[in-house]
Amino acid sequence: MTEWVACLRDEYLAEFLAGGGAAVKVAVTPPELRDAVVPAIQQAAEGYLAAHVDATQTKVHMIHHLFHAVARQMDWDGMAERWLRAALPDCGILVEPDQPLSNIDEIARMNGRTVPLLYADINRVITNRLLYDYRMGKEFRTAMAMLCLWQMNPQNVSDNDTEAVKQWLFGERCNLTVLKRMQIYQRIGRQNARMLLASLAAWAQMVGYRGFVLTLDLTAAIDNEVSALAPVRYSRAAMLDTYEVLRQCIDEIDEMRYFLLVAITGAGLLDPANPRRNVDNYTALKLRIIDEVRDKHRENPLNVMVRLVDQALEGGIG
Repeated sequence: MTEWVACLRDEYLAEFLAGGGAAVKVAVTPPELRDAVVPAIQQAAEGYLAAHVDATQTKVHMIHHLFHAVARQMDWDGMAERWLRAALPDCGILVEPDQPLSNIDEIARMNGRTVPLLYADINRVITNRLLYDYRMGKEFRTAMAMLCLWQMNPQNVSDNDTEAVKQWLFGERCNLTVLKRMQIYQRIGRQNARMLLASLAAWAQMVGYRGFVLTLDLTAAIDNEVSALAPVRYSRAAMLDTYEVLRQCIDEIDEMRYFLLVAITGAGLLDPANPRRNVDNYTALKLRIIDEVRDKHRENPLNVMVRLVDQALEGGIG
């Protein structure tokens, strides 16, 4: 495991992802390493925005539930403030590091502007640098713009507006009239959740992170090692949908930037003794992750899928 995490750091996290690349990795992990692999990846991803989702708590076979679980881990207000504090000085609007962004009168005085002129300049910055950044989906850009405007112009963007935006991101019941007034017209669902994950990765880079790293523990969905009291259980159909979600992420990775997805699974992914749930049940994913020709004694750490063992990448399952 240690060698593979070092490879992720050196070959992907150091330059490739921060330079606009994206990748999906699948780690087949024995039980004794399962608790250690996620902290090791997050430690290697220093400077990146990171999130972790566990299939025992989230219906990972539904991509929009996966996005909502990620969204609930984000400090949306903090990211909006980080972006504003970086973007405004670049456009000639000086803000002291310890100065509240809501103190618009003082910021206007410091910059020799009237408050209406300052508002116009701020709106221009948000429009040109955020709303016209087509790396992000339209509704995601709109949502982030509302959060940024609320930081500096609460008269026009109210607490209720930003609350509706966050409820939309979290998948909670929200005021659709408020969302439509902000030009957010559809809920987050299977049809747009993957685009929003890509948008979040681009947003993370814009607010000063090197990119976005998502670790996803799929063990419960594939091995079905779930307690009867667990909040989420997976039928065979849900397991196949989980494979479909992972396959789509692999196929669309070239459309994403600044993004690393690490899917963690147990031995059931490859185990012939698990015929109803292993990856042989979903050929489209198997063809994308299986290394048909490989060394008998050592894993290639650059493969999409690796079999982790304690202390070294060698031998392995299947």
